[in-house]
Amino acid sequence: MLTRTKRSSQRFDFLAKLKENMMTLSQISARMGTLAAATVLSATLLVVAPQAHAATNNSYYNAELAQPTTAKPKLLRSVYVKCEGTSCRAPMASTAPKNMCISIMREFGAVTAFTAGERVFTAEEVAACNGDNAKAIAKN
Repeated sequence: MLTRTKRSSQRFDFLAKLKENMMTLSQISARMGTLAAATVLSATLLVVAPQAHAATNNSYYNAELAQPTTAKPKLLRSVYVKCEGTSCRAPMASTAPKNMCISIMREFGAVTAFTAGERVFTAEEVAACNGDNAKAIAKN
């Protein structure tokens, strides 16, 4: 009889430990709600962030030219560069900023200022875009 009581006691201990480690339905619901909220937030950021970037007139490269141009948009380094007056702009391309500056100079004329994203070219870098060092890059 002692063995039966011991077995019952062991079963009771096992069931008590199992109950402690089990989650209730409300705990499962809370975790699923958190997971759903995180999924919705991630999906929203994946959609909204690129649109916010595109809303900034879709220009990564910005160049000021020495002379106004009336040229139509040109395909340079896999992106279209659009110029209005002395301002040229283009979206991000898979090329070095210096190469884009040189390509803009070749197509539209001398560059007086150039930016690539947050990077502003110094006077020396702009002069290198316009100078003889411009021959150092590959053709478009």
